[in-house]
Amino acid sequence: MKVLVVVAGGWAALVALIVLQAAPALPRNNLEWFLVLVAGPPLYVLGEGFFGWLFSPEHGRRISPKSFSLFRVMLALVVTLVLLGLGVLISFSFRSA
Repeated sequence: MKVLVVVAGGWAALVALIVLQAAPALPRNNLEWFLVLVAGPPLYVLGEGFFGWLFSPEHGRRISPKSFSLFRVMLALVVTLVLLGLGVLISFSFRSA
């Protein structure tokens, strides 16, 4: 029972964090609320895990053994901009639907 309470509390905290991040544009219909309440927390956790893995120190050392590498910074910038662009495209496709 304690595990269920902790999971429910964590889920509620993640939903609150997601809603706060999207504060000016709160969900307007049932589908958007479903996506925020049901799909949002798992996608948020998966995203945190993926980017933690992608930008891990061992990946950085494979790209360049230096402690600071302009190449690593540029590669991270390109990956982030591509993913941000995909997010914007997806967002626009939901707005026009």
